[in-house]
Amino acid sequence: MSTRVAVFVVFVVAALSVPASADTLAPLYAKLKLRFTVNRPGAKTGWTADGALKPIPLGRQVPPQRGVDFVFPAGTRIDAGAVPACHASDQQITRTGPSACPPASRIGSGSAGLALGTTGKLDTKLSVFDGGRRLIFVFTSTAGSVVRVLSGTIKGTHVKSTIPRIVLPGGGEVAVFRLALQLRAAGTSKRPLIRTPRSCPRSGRWTFTYLPRYDPPYGVQRSTSSMRCSLH
Repeated sequence: MSTRVAVFVVFVVAALSVPASADTLAPLYAKLKLRFTVNRPGAKTGWTADGALKPIPLGRQVPPQRGVDFVFPAGTRIDAGAVPACHASDQQITRTGPSACPPASRIGSGSAGLALGTTGKLDTKLSVFDGGRRLIFVFTSTAGSVVRVLSGTIKGTHVKSTIPRIVLPGGGEVAVFRLALQLRAAGTSKRPLIRTPRSCPRSGRWTFTYLPRYDPPYGVQRSTSSMRCSLH
């Protein structure tokens, strides 16, 4: 075998050994995993998210997100009308707590870590409700008080949210630095809240994209997270 042919063979083998849908992690992030809870095409499914920023030195503000965009794999169906909706306003939820929403509208739970300017951190519980054309994310302290309410608008395979500033009395802002979330497989098999794409790509993987937006110099921090799907 000539040297040129040998080099070509090594190159092809190396290329084939690289996953077709390798995950990518944005510079600000220490981890990000997005997953369906099933790997069968065209199936009712739940969804999980597990992400965290890299540690920020003490005395520095954790960069606050200005908006987020969760992009599900092409072909995903998200049907907010598949479960009862919560019609309470953000103000009502803030005053009353998660009980302002009907129990049947609760579709997820989890936890989040919030940075309070440069001086402290707060662990919160996270509840998610179906709001009709939106998902409602309610952050509550361990004492049960509502810290903040965010909405994610559903548009096709995107769940988008704009995040208002919360400026603290002593300066600095509230920022999310850690998030762990699971949406249950809500709805029925005929009309689920989330349905996986009807086919599995030739690569054998479905890929999610996460697009959080920050102030300069960080901008949009693009990450991708893939999972195996069943080809059969």
